[in-house]
Amino acid sequence: MSIHGGTIANNDFLEALENELLSLNKSIRWVGITNGDGIQISEKYREGLKPFLTKEENEDYASHTMDRHTKRLKFEPKLGELEYALVKYESVNRAIIPINRKYYLLIAMDIEENDVDKIIMEKVIPTTRKRQLEEGSD
Repeated sequence: MSIHGGTIANNDFLEALENELLSLNKSIRWVGITNGDGIQISEKYREGLKPFLTKEENEDYASHTMDRHTKRLKFEPKLGELEYALVKYESVNRAIIPINRKYYLLIAMDIEENDVDKIIMEKVIPTTRKRQLEEGSD
């Protein structure tokens, strides 16, 4: 099973996706997958990292992120589908990236990273789509 057609993957798929995403760039601190209701399904930190947020705080953050995203959906008919949304804090960059209409990738990157857009558009999104297609082909 995979993140394909609105169904969520098994733990092996999620772990493989998270590991691959974390390996794309040294500035990626954390990745998480949430459903459209803001329930965190999976998460993984960069090895050796001291996280800013606890697991419970990341779950709360995911819920709030999905609340904000749901409000943005009404503008998609005029603006087009969301590629990703980025929030820049003093200490970290955080983004939401739709995987499909039911599942979303949340990602945190070091604040010192200057190529956030390039990493997301050229590495994170293509990797997520490639994995989705590979796993969904069964």
